Amino acid sequence: MTAPNHALTGALIGLAVPSMWLSVPLAFVSHFVLDAIPHYDVPGESNEARIDSRQFLFIQIVGGFVLCVGLVALLWWSQVPNWLSLSVCAFIATVPDLLSIPRFLAVKRGHKDPVNSNLFWKFHNDIQRQHPRFLPVEFVWFALAALLLTVQL
Repeated sequence: MTAPNHALTGALIGLAVPSMWLSVPLAFVSHFVLDAIPHYDVPGESNEARIDSRQFLFIQIVGGFVLCVGLVALLWWSQVPNWLSLSVCAFIATVPDLLSIPRFLAVKRGHKDPVNSNLFWKFHNDIQRQHPRFLPVEFVWFALAALLLTVQL
């Protein structure tokens, strides 16, 4: 899934599970559960071509970052009593993608995607079920998660 969907799911977990001792690990695990669901990714003939594209940069990185920061700002602005806990869970739910930044940087430097050089990256890559045709899944998940969060706040 894209970062905003991971973040919304993490925030929902933070809302549903009041103990941070439980909500934070659940938010982290939720990332992999969501990535196993067929979801959107920018098109590309190879990992390198996909990661090196402008579309990947603007949709996955810039757009994802802006929407995630917007979610945290909205939680803070709405003054939900546990906004910080929800924000932490939202961040933790996106962390596995942040751990792949070295992959992105390697490809940007013209190297082959080092996905197989690390067991975490290999696992994370192997569970992905992504394709541009799954864009509706992203929109539906986003709409439902945003609606659930809005109703609960």
